[in-house]
Amino acid sequence: MTDITITLDEKFAEQLQEKASVEGKSVSKFVSDLLEREISRSVVRADQESKTQLEALEEFLSGPGWPVSENGRLPTREELYREREDELFRRYERSRLRDQ
Repeated sequence: MTDITITLDEKFAEQLQEKASVEGKSVSKFVSDLLEREISRSVVRADQESKTQLEALEEFLSGPGWPVSENGRLPTREELYREREDELFRRYERSRLRDQ
């Protein structure tokens, strides 16, 4: 264990001693337990945030992906722009405003 010296306001030091005595602990043990709990919480929060970010990244990367054909290759330009009901990308269409 390492000893650490801290400086406190007298009123605060009295309150700290009272709080420690209510819990039946020395001031040193009370502060030590308090800091351990706080640091543990912050570590858990950091782990949860990193897991959340990792899950978001995995979800993004697993996204819709590219349509791969039966032979495992990416579609050609012509295949992407073929005129079918399920076409992936629309070619430029004339504006209907000009036809009026």
